[in-house]
This record gives sequence, structure tokens and C-alpha cells, in this order.
Amino acid sequence: MRIPHAITLAALFLLSHPALAGDVIKIGVFSPAGFERGIYRWQPTADYLQSRIPEKRFQMLPYRKLAELEQDAQRGKFDLILTHPASFVRLEQQAGLVQLVSRAQQDRGQIHRHAATVIFTRADNTGLDSLTDFTRTPFVSTREQDYSAWQLVKLELLHRQQDPDSAFSRVDFAGSAEGVLQGVMAGDYPGGAMAARDFDRFLREGRITPQAVRILEGKETPGFPFHYSGTLYPQWPLGALPDTSAPLRSAVTEALLAMPAGHPAGQAGEYAGWVESARYQAVRPLLDKSLTQHVVERQLSVAHLWVQQNWHSLLMSLGITLLVWLLLRLLGGSPPRSART
Repeated sequence: MRIPHAITLAALFLLSHPALAGDVIKIGVFSPAGFERGIYRWQPTADYLQSRIPEKRFQMLPYRKLAELEQDAQRGKFDLILTHPASFVRLEQQAGLVQLVSRAQQDRGQIHRHAATVIFTRADNTGLDSLTDFTRTPFVSTREQDYSAWQLVKLELLHRQQDPDSAFSRVDFAGSAEGVLQGVMAGDYPGGAMAARDFDRFLREGRITPQAVRILEGKETPGFPFHYSGTLYPQWPLGALPDTSAPLRSAVTEALLAMPAGHPAGQAGEYAGWVESARYQAVRPLLDKSLTQHVVERQLSVAHLWVQQNWHSLLMSLGITLLVWLLLRLLGGSPPRSART
């Protein structure tokens, strides 16, 4: 075989291979538990997509920090994104995300489409009956960006026309549901919040007993397997960035909706499957709150920047004003005294 002909065949092979032809579909995923945990949970979902769409190669990119995920979404560094609804509605407006499907969960033998938080206190704390009773008291939750914990507490407050920034004397983040449980049961905090799923797990494991705690504004809803506080909210969506092609969006949507129950990808990701995209209007108050904070912070930062850049001009103006005033005093002299009679 002549060398030029061999090179041509090799080039054709490379171009036909999805991974080498630049046909890699990147999926950004919010993974507060870290990169390795994110790969363990979500790469099987990417592998499932590749089995259904073999001409593409799918790669998961876990992000521990939500701000970095959102920044890279706005920069178009991946094609698809899996993040919690509060983040998703923000990126819908800022980056033009397109909803594809929503995640479904299976707990206690029930498949459901919702997330919920539990706001709880010790049973002997009789001074708390609702979320609005926490005024001037500290509060603890898992992590600031945990959707089924602090983000849903914020939503509950916003729906009641309360500002989350002033609803408590302070909010601390324990880093885990275990930390929240320990803090509340030890009496370090009057109350706290965690995902309803985690609270139910603690009850089943005997870590706490129903007699030792009270769920504030506790509810039960048919089809949702846990006790919870406040309102049920939609599960995580998977979406596409605006530059992702329509055929790819359709293929991904069709593949995920067809995922069979009990598939290894779902088991690794701790979900039951995928359903048609949910409605996320109930989460939008968080978007309004974050936009308001962004405007205020930007106004303050612009004002601060102006002062930083013009402080010398301000000092010079004050100095000139003082100098002119002194000159006028000197040139004008003291006011004439009245002649003695």
C-alpha cells in the first residue's frame, strides 16, 4: 500500500470516529458532593445516552460549585446541563436554556416528580409552630445551594412575602443532613431544614424517633412518600444550551423518556427515570430575588468603584474649596468694628 493512500485511510478513520471527530457531547452537572461522586452518579447516564445515540460520545462534567457551572453555561462550554430548578430558571433567562425532561424519583415503591424540605425542631421546643416563628433566632441547613433544603426554605419565605435575608438572626450551613440533625437535637439551633428524603431516612434508621421531633407545618400528599413542610416543588430538569442542535435535543429527549425502569444508569444516579419537562413557575421567585440582589450589588459596586477611581478628584475639590474660603477671609479682613462714641 502506498503511503499517501494509507494516510488517507487513516484520516478517514479518525474523522469517522465520534470521539476523535470532535463529536463529543458535554453535559454539565451540578454535583455538590464533588467531582468523583458526580462521575460515579452521572457518567452511567451519559453511557446510556451513547448506547442510544451511538454516533455521539457523551461526557459528564461535574461541578462542585454552582457559580462555576452557571458561568460555564453562559460561556457555552457544554451542550446539555443538569442542575436544580432554582439554578435552571436563572440560566433560562441568562443563558437561554431549553427544557428537555425532568427527573423522576422512586422512594418507598412510589415513583414521583417532586422535591420537598422538612423544617423541624425538637419536640420540647413549644415556641415554634411555623416557619414565620423563627424571627430573631438562628437557623441551620445543609448547604447554601442545596435545592431540597435551604433553597426551598427561601422559596417558602418568598411565597409568604418575607425576605430570607432578614427572616433569621443568622443562617448557618452544617455541610450535611447529619450536621443539621446534630445541631438541632443538641439545642445549638431552635430548628433546621433538610431534604424530606434525608429526614425520612433518619427516622427509618432510628437516628431520631417521631416522639423526639416536630415537623413544622407538616403535610402528607398522596403520591409523595414523605412527610414534608410547606409545598411540593418540581424535581431537577435536564436542559440544552441554545446552540445545541434541534435533532440532538430531540434524540436526547426521546432516549431519556425511553429509559426502562430499574436501568443501571438510574440506579447509579439514584433516580427512577425521566418524564416530560415539569413546570417551574413555582421556583421563579428565587430568580426574582437573585436578580434584585444582583441589581443592588451592582449599584453598590459601581458606586464604590466610582469613589475609588475619583477619590483624588474629591480631595482636590475639597482642598480648592477650603483654599478659596481662606483667601476670601484673608482678603476681606475682619468685619469693621463700630466706632466708639
